[in-house]
Amino acid sequence: MAPAVALPDKPELWAGTGEKGAQAAAVWFLRDLYRYVLETNDTTEWERLSTDDCEFCSGEVAEARQAVTDGFIYRQDGNVHASVSRVQELNPLAYGVILDVSMPTVHVYASDGEWDSDYTAEPAQMLLILHREGPDWVMRAGQRFGADEDVAALIEDAH
Repeated sequence: MAPAVALPDKPELWAGTGEKGAQAAAVWFLRDLYRYVLETNDTTEWERLSTDDCEFCSGEVAEARQAVTDGFIYRQDGNVHASVSRVQELNPLAYGVILDVSMPTVHVYASDGEWDSDYTAEPAQMLLILHREGPDWVMRAGQRFGADEDVAALIEDAH
């Protein structure tokens, strides 16, 4: 079993308060921080950078805690591919970001390192609602959609 990944550095564009900063933050959350949480069950940074009312965020925290309780260890077989397909400004410091996401196979091990199973998620779209708070981007909401759903219409209808 490969060692878990380290806490990822934030991208250079994280410091940006506009669309480019929101795009970089969205990719970082799904490609880098998500993998770190999955492989380490350390949710400290995830929780720090999400609002208390973010159901998607708290769901990921609950899954990590359940993995610890159940004695499972997860390892991704490669990197998540996340590309931004649309960004919508909601206000000057908040953005809705739609990403096309493809997850690699995840290997599941028991706490003793013995292989248990594998799973692969279907390609999907993720909608993240991010806002700038001080020096950081914070996730207010996230939702997974099928690859063929019209997620852009949801942002337009909400805006």
